[in-house]
Amino acid sequence: MMYHKENRIPSKIMLAGEYGVMIGGSALTIPFHLFHAQVRETGQVPPGMEKEALQSLRYMKELFVYISGLGAGSFHAPPDLSGFEQSLEQYWLEINIPTGSGLGSSGAVSAAVYEMFFPGAGQLLPEQQKEDLALIESYFHGRSSGADALTCYLNVPLYFRTDGTIQPVDFNPGSVPGDYRFFLLDSGERLETGPLGSRFLKKMKDPDFRTLMKEEYLMLNQKLIEALLLQRAADPAMLVKLISEFQWHHFQPMIPGNIHDALIEGQVSNEYYLKLNGSGGGFMLGITHHYFMETLSERWKEKLIWIA
Repeated sequence: MMYHKENRIPSKIMLAGEYGVMIGGSALTIPFHLFHAQVRETGQVPPGMEKEALQSLRYMKELFVYISGLGAGSFHAPPDLSGFEQSLEQYWLEINIPTGSGLGSSGAVSAAVYEMFFPGAGQLLPEQQKEDLALIESYFHGRSSGADALTCYLNVPLYFRTDGTIQPVDFNPGSVPGDYRFFLLDSGERLETGPLGSRFLKKMKDPDFRTLMKEEYLMLNQKLIEALLLQRAADPAMLVKLISEFQWHHFQPMIPGNIHDALIEGQVSNEYYLKLNGSGGGFMLGITHHYFMETLSERWKEKLIWIA
């Protein structure tokens, strides 16, 4: 079996495209190595982590049953179900990715399982891998785009295009055009991805909201991606501000209540802007100019994580 370096599967951050990617919009994702899932042997359980190891083994068994039920023909790369079954008591996943945080905890688990037990996956196109991973991750949420899990699996920044193609890109989050810097702000409030996604899909049945999403929101995300990839002469922070404003008006249930004041203050002061990180809850994704980094670090302290 082949794993990432040090058996670690990184978490992910979606810099642009949250919710839009569910309806065919573009997205830009990056792996985030501060948080990860690490493949461990059952004989390698650090003291105090016995409960986590047992829970991981239970998840692995449930995933095996779920994937077996789908049938090998459901995947582009058929799973090695025999090897998976024989390994159920041999491996567990040590995970430090906060659940309900928008950092792709379920995507990392799905990527680990895909890497371990789908031997032909490495020869597939990214679009095919994404479809396989979406099937695996649907175990957790009922429905998945596969974008999170693919980012964790490939461990490179990815540009998901509106035509369905996926392009690895050269993007350094520590060097954002305009001398800006992305960061995560922990709200401390965890929300489940499944119910939030269901709420959004239900809202998409409203023709007026559907028009707003397609004619305004998807366009803003597309422009932000192009600005970040130096394909458009535009200010990334101003685009995040516009996306934040849209989310405030149309995605407010997804924004933790204890972050409302900070979001509004950023919009007014123009020192920073906050938007959803993933489906909602957990961490918010922020952008600020280098000039304000020290001020924000002093203000939020351990709640703030710089993305480098």
